[in-house]
Amino acid sequence: MKYLLFFSIFLSFKIGHSQEAKTKLYIIGTVHESSPILNPQMLFDILDNIKPDVLLQENDSEQISSYFKDIRPKSNEQNASLMYLKKYPATLNLPFEFEGRNKYRRDNGMVPTDNLAINLIDSLYEKNLLSPANTKIFEKYKEANKALINFSQKDIQTLNSIEFEVVNRHRQFIQHHELSKIVSSEEIFSRKFVTKPNGEKISYREGYQLWCNFWDLRNNTMAINIIKKANEHKGKKIAILTGVQHKYYLKELLDKYYDGNYEIVEYFK
Repeated sequence: MKYLLFFSIFLSFKIGHSQEAKTKLYIIGTVHESSPILNPQMLFDILDNIKPDVLLQENDSEQISSYFKDIRPKSNEQNASLMYLKKYPATLNLPFEFEGRNKYRRDNGMVPTDNLAINLIDSLYEKNLLSPANTKIFEKYKEANKALINFSQKDIQTLNSIEFEVVNRHRQFIQHHELSKIVSSEEIFSRKFVTKPNGEKISYREGYQLWCNFWDLRNNTMAINIIKKANEHKGKKIAILTGVQHKYYLKELLDKYYDGNYEIVEYFK
């Protein structure tokens, strides 16, 4: 009986300690540039209400190293964070982005083939040159974009809602998994090329598919980086500032890779 009582007390202590030690993750979906929907002051107010110990930025380590020097006047995240760091100088400001994201996309020809491919799809659609099946795919994409635009004209709370996540997930799936069917089946995309920085040519078809694949790789990398930071700063509050279109995916991946050391707290309710 004595041992059962001791075990019960020990187990209660362990459970309570485990709950207390969990890192709190606040994923704040943002729009990157100041607008009526979100500006630096509005984002600062959100941060000041949460009072995070750590800020995680959608930047890589190189961008973070010049965070206080390379100021982007229209950036919501940077300017709000600088205001917050000035008020709370002990706060850590850390990266969680895929390292060398922009260079990686350029070097591999994903940029500018991403936009060039979508523009070409649109041009073929307007000229009625897409196959019937591909026409249906692109019309579905256009409708999804309209729904996304309707949401984007509301407010930051709406853009962080479950309703927006559903619409955004649908649109992103079409863009990265359905439009690639058009690019792979319409012959013209294999005959249009761009030149990569190393001088090699890459077709719109290959470049667009690489860009689609990178969407998954990038989000997985960001989720893993968040989990690492959550473990490095156990029991702390972490505000994750990410473009709103990543939020649904990061939440899904943080649930998929859950290790018991963190909890996601919904700031917008």
